[in-house]
Amino acid sequence: MSDAKKVITLICERACDLSGIVDDSGSCTEVPGMKVVKFPCSGMIQPLMIENAIKAGADGVVVTGCQIGDCYYREGNRMIRERLLGDRPPTLKKGTDRRRILALWLAKPQRQRFISESKEFIATLNNLATPEAK
Repeated sequence: MSDAKKVITLICERACDLSGIVDDSGSCTEVPGMKVVKFPCSGMIQPLMIENAIKAGADGVVVTGCQIGDCYYREGNRMIRERLLGDRPPTLKKGTDRRRILALWLAKPQRQRFISESKEFIATLNNLATPEAK
């Protein structure tokens, strides 16, 4: 049995450049246990997607968008940030463990920051009890 945490990354394709570290299956070669799903804009990411990933057995979810104020599609990154903060519907359900969610707002060249913050996040997940799949 593997001790590697299962983490899903939902990322704007215009945020930090992960080319060369994500294989054809979506696995991130620099962050063990991480699967990456790309979206045209982080504004397309819905809280239900995050909740469903955790319910399906992901230990955590990393939401990654462009830097705030630099969204290619105007305000998609602000929309998902406001949803995660509970300031814009739809929001995360009250019972969602927010410790299992990391939001990053990164520019294209910030790959190393993505890697280091993702690894830090996984280290914090190691201190949490494993969520039960429902």
